[in-house]
Amino acid sequence: MSPWGQAVATAQLKTVAEDFQVEEFLEFSPDGSGEHLWLWVQKRGLNTDYVAGAIAKQLQLPAKQVSYSGLKDRHAITRQWFSVHWPGGGLWPDDLGLVGDEQAGFTVLSQQRSSRKLRRGAHAGNHFQIVLREVSGSQAEINQRLNDMRDQGVPNYFGLQRFGRDGSNIGRGLALLAARNNGRRRRQDARESLWLSAIRSALFNQVLAARVESGSWQQVLPGDVLQLDGRGSFFTPESDDTSWQDRFTSLALHATGPLPGAGEPVVSAEVLDLESQVLAPWQETCVALSEVAIPAQRRALRVRLQDMSWQWLSKNTLSLSFALTSGAFATSVLQSCFQLTEEDHHALSAEQ
Repeated sequence: MSPWGQAVATAQLKTVAEDFQVEEFLEFSPDGSGEHLWLWVQKRGLNTDYVAGAIAKQLQLPAKQVSYSGLKDRHAITRQWFSVHWPGGGLWPDDLGLVGDEQAGFTVLSQQRSSRKLRRGAHAGNHFQIVLREVSGSQAEINQRLNDMRDQGVPNYFGLQRFGRDGSNIGRGLALLAARNNGRRRRQDARESLWLSAIRSALFNQVLAARVESGSWQQVLPGDVLQLDGRGSFFTPESDDTSWQDRFTSLALHATGPLPGAGEPVVSAEVLDLESQVLAPWQETCVALSEVAIPAQRRALRVRLQDMSWQWLSKNTLSLSFALTSGAFATSVLQSCFQLTEEDHHALSAEQ
């Protein structure tokens, strides 16, 4: 649901991989020495886990010794860091070059040694360069909507990628919770964490949609907790302190929504009532998430489009450039303006 009403245009997304380019950025750099080898990798047509496994295979190391900060789109050209725990090793062999082919492969663009491992969620965000084709709609209306998005931020919905093909990750997560209630212990498995995350993401989207519908996603309601842009921590604004208001208006602070799990609610008053009402149909699921000891968290209700610009390459082709904080979804951003269609690349993905 968009706060500005229906999409003002239709467009084709990811006609070719070059139309969707993503570059990860960090708030720190490898320090130049240590037992970890950091690889700056460009990939095309592959998912991040596959590349991590391929790196481990090339270096003849266990897969667990290769890590990365964030998952990146498969049907795209993406650049991101991987780290390899390789104390006795050297550098990535120059003669390996591109691993794969023109349709799907990866190459190491640069490398550095570091004393620290790259951990999940360590990147500050991603920069996107996106080309939309077959754009149908008024350029004036599109430009106005993009201006509104740049000036006001957009609802921070989780994208469809989080939920798997046809929402399969949610179904698997619910099955996992049901099995747990029947006595099966939860394994520490990355796939299971992804499935449970999909459930929490869907519940967050429900709360966000309710606040978009009421117009309160850009407001601070009684009982809200606030989060600094791009940060995970939050705080409760004091009633006699107005110093945060200018930062909220400038998109440096955001109201938050729930990622349900274990722990007492941190919101109160009107916000607690709202979230309880929206999540009431899924109360059993929320209790089950709490019982598997996943800590409750908060997520910003809106996301700021950093350094946003756009250019019409032709009457029906639009190029957009912007950066998002870690965890935000570019496809969700675009849906505030466009009704998107996308080629079905599942056949290619299934081969990897």
